[in-house]
Amino acid sequence: MKSTQWQEDRFGFMEMKNNKAVATLTKTFLLLIFLCKLAFSVTAQEIPNNAEPLAPEDAFVMDHIVVGPSEAVIRWRIPKYYYLYKEKFAFSSKDFIIEGVQFPLPEIKDDPFFGPSEIYHNVVEATLRLTPKTEGNSKGILDIAYQGCWEGGVCYPLLKTSIKLSGL
Repeated sequence: MKSTQWQEDRFGFMEMKNNKAVATLTKTFLLLIFLCKLAFSVTAQEIPNNAEPLAPEDAFVMDHIVVGPSEAVIRWRIPKYYYLYKEKFAFSSKDFIIEGVQFPLPEIKDDPFFGPSEIYHNVVEATLRLTPKTEGNSKGILDIAYQGCWEGGVCYPLLKTSIKLSGL
């Protein structure tokens, strides 16, 4: 039986003299671990060390405008290092029939919490086509739900709010 001898390669790794395949596999594995660590640390390095997550109402500032007799635009301003999930937006109303909702094209993020996800950074606008359910006594209330995260490692719970749409 042939004895296995160890030797140091040119990178300082110990390898078996008679089994270069194992040494190559080990190097590849270590390189993969290093690249994964580097990829995950890039986002963390960009966020200032003393940064704290914002309160939800500061992280996702929402406003709206009625742009026509049956259309409203809901806008979220999203600061750097924050994002909103496309699939977590929900709109409902006792006062309106929601005929359609349009969003811009999202980004795809390999999210550490939910896997590959459609998200928005900076600004997102949802354009809603609405028809009042009743004439005259409608309160014009639209219920909205949305969810987002801070890239520093915090995901907010589902946020819910109601707005009054005057003029519809």
